[in-house]
Amino acid sequence: MPLLKVENLVVNYGSINALKGISFEVNKGEIVTLIGSNGAGKSTTMNTIAGLKSPSGGKIYFEDNDITKLDSSKRVKAGIILSPEGRQVFPEFSVYDNLMMGGFIQKKKDNLVEIEKVFELFPVLKERKKQMAGTLSGGEQQMLAVARALMGKPKLLMLDEPSMGLAPLIVKEIFGLIQRIREIGTTVLLVEQNARVALKISDRAYVIETGKIVLSGKAQELLESEDVQKAYLGM
Repeated sequence: MPLLKVENLVVNYGSINALKGISFEVNKGEIVTLIGSNGAGKSTTMNTIAGLKSPSGGKIYFEDNDITKLDSSKRVKAGIILSPEGRQVFPEFSVYDNLMMGGFIQKKKDNLVEIEKVFELFPVLKERKKQMAGTLSGGEQQMLAVARALMGKPKLLMLDEPSMGLAPLIVKEIFGLIQRIREIGTTVLLVEQNARVALKISDRAYVIETGKIVLSGKAQELLESEDVQKAYLGM
């Protein structure tokens, strides 16, 4: 039984058909990546799974339960947490307060346990816990966005473009952290334009073009595919 199963998902923005009946699944313990060009429908997929956008058709199942009509707060409680594109930290709040907001669904004593786990994964955030989030570097803000999502104890962590705008060394660090997050037991669904780096750390991947899945398979196979290399890896 997959942890997440998406069946024939259709999403419209007015007259624009953003998703045209996509189906895919994510198994427990995997890193699965959605790759595709800008406007392909990747972020729409993530927002719909998170409950921020309503589908026009299709079903979403999580742990074998139909969550298609569940509101976003109930999906968070079920264990689906999205770290959105563009980081979206609260700039005028401290690192510590941003993290505590990520655990808003839990009791304070549980948050105090979780924050120590997060600080183990992200020691730089522990060093900067009293600093205003808006004064962090881009890489540190991205770490904060991921750490804040982890505070909600996700079963499925969805990361939307975590490498956007970051220097190559920082990208390497972020992707190393994503691997560690999976190692400690969190399943990851990743949307990423840096297809090469994403495929290297993923188990499986799906390629989305203009709202349809056109290719899927083991990440290593897609990394070696001529079509993927030409379209997404600049080869």
